[in-house]
Amino acid sequence: MTTWRTVSDQVFDAVHRLCYAGLDASTLQMRAISQLRRAIPFEGFCAHDCDPASGLPMRQYLDPPNAQQGREFLENVAFADDVNDFGWMLRTGRRVALLSEATGGRLDRALRYREVLAPQGFGFDMRCVYALDGTAWGGISALRERSRADFTNREAALMSQLAPHLAAGLKAAALCAPVALRAPVSTGTPTGADTPGGPAVLVLDHRGRVTHYTPMAEYWLRRLTDLKPGWQEGQALPEVVWAVVGMLRRGLRPQTERDRTLVPRIRVRTTTGEWVQLQAALSEAPDRQSGETVIVMEPVGPREVTWLRLTAHGLSPREQEVVEWVARGASTAQIAQALFITEYTVQDHLKHIFDKVGVRNRRALVQHLYLEYASGGA
Repeated sequence: MTTWRTVSDQVFDAVHRLCYAGLDASTLQMRAISQLRRAIPFEGFCAHDCDPASGLPMRQYLDPPNAQQGREFLENVAFADDVNDFGWMLRTGRRVALLSEATGGRLDRALRYREVLAPQGFGFDMRCVYALDGTAWGGISALRERSRADFTNREAALMSQLAPHLAAGLKAAALCAPVALRAPVSTGTPTGADTPGGPAVLVLDHRGRVTHYTPMAEYWLRRLTDLKPGWQEGQALPEVVWAVVGMLRRGLRPQTERDRTLVPRIRVRTTTGEWVQLQAALSEAPDRQSGETVIVMEPVGPREVTWLRLTAHGLSPREQEVVEWVARGASTAQIAQALFITEYTVQDHLKHIFDKVGVRNRRALVQHLYLEYASGGA
């Protein structure tokens, strides 16, 4: 008779292999979930990839699939529900959290249970944040129906063991995927015959319907998702739009000091390989009516994309500072003077940087982090 321990070991080995197989993010997420269900049965899930800069979801994977519900969750629930918040889990070093434990068995204390889980017949939620070295790269909420038993400690332990490996896989996907960067023109938009040029601005009314948009905004939207007919009604916009809208609303109605510091800005990779940043603001409305939400989209330039590589290689903030000075052509003595450290310390930082990036000298470091990435190399 096959024991749970045998199955869990097989699942661990299978997911572990997937994490280091060089898969893209979506393929890794779906194949890993398929394996996880062998040892940890669940009827539904909501998984996501993170923007490593903010820890916010760039892309969701839902089962059962429901684009409208995904939008409503990101817009109205994700940033208003503090129970087992992914950001809190990351800050406290908690890889896995059960909704039943956090609410003391009173599930209706959680907003997402009342608004999302209960209406679909789900009763139990196990969250896992995929984090590595203090940076979140993704996560999952595994869901069970009310008629089933709650998630067990051993199931939670298996998820916890796999979390850093899944983070490493998603990190590698962000690091290794080819990046398409086009040279910017004076407006900050990419050049090319297929690009309309001009600013990329999307305006939504209080119901989430598109009231105005520029051709450049549509350009980026089509690179983020397969826009369906009638997308102006707000039903088929990319999930990241609702994520940045939800973040804006949370910041405008702060409940904690952390909410007051929220900047409604998310970076996301397009389907064609570029990185684009979305930032939201609320326009002023006359007669105290609900203002419109203005979302500005702009391509992420080589400097910001290089930041992603620095983060993915696990460089500390001080090591990143050293790299920036190296890229400027500064000598060891100049770096030491600029950072108020000794030359010996600079050399020590450089040794660690070379080891992490996998290069042997400064020239190779700059080539790998800046020149290869700016030219679209892997």
